[in-house]
Amino acid sequence: MRLPTALFPALLLVGACTYHGTPVPIVGDTRALAGEWQGTYSGEQTGRSGSIMFHLKAGTDSAWGDVLMIPERSEQAHAPTSPQYSEWRGRPPRVLRISFVRCEEGKVTGSLEPYQDPNTGETIRTTFEGALRNGEFRGSFWSAYPGQNYVLAGTWSVKRRS
Repeated sequence: MRLPTALFPALLLVGACTYHGTPVPIVGDTRALAGEWQGTYSGEQTGRSGSIMFHLKAGTDSAWGDVLMIPERSEQAHAPTSPQYSEWRGRPPRVLRISFVRCEEGKVTGSLEPYQDPNTGETIRTTFEGALRNGEFRGSFWSAYPGQNYVLAGTWSVKRRS
């Protein structure tokens, strides 16, 4: 079954409004992370990209957050009847869960729950770090393959919604 690419962000947004999933434990300065955050990430070697959504209610120590992983750009093709929309071929986007976040002195570190590489099926462990500057967190992430000698890297950023 193929769905237009435009549906995936909409489905994620609807899901975020109705389902919060498992809370993400927050350690450190929770005030710096309070609010609704949205942004994107991009993998340098893989070409994978996606969106990030994160919510922390002020005065709490848990948040809800997800990362939508979109398969490599090469797996997208324009639909012949509607050039403004694209269809997914192969693996669809998938939601990855944020499992832990630490925030101290304007710096954030954390990790995602382990997930399967969409190309190889190997288990990936991803960590991230970033810094708050001008109301935006920007940083890097690293995805490690257990038992392998390589790590894939990328960048991410999120802004607080007003």
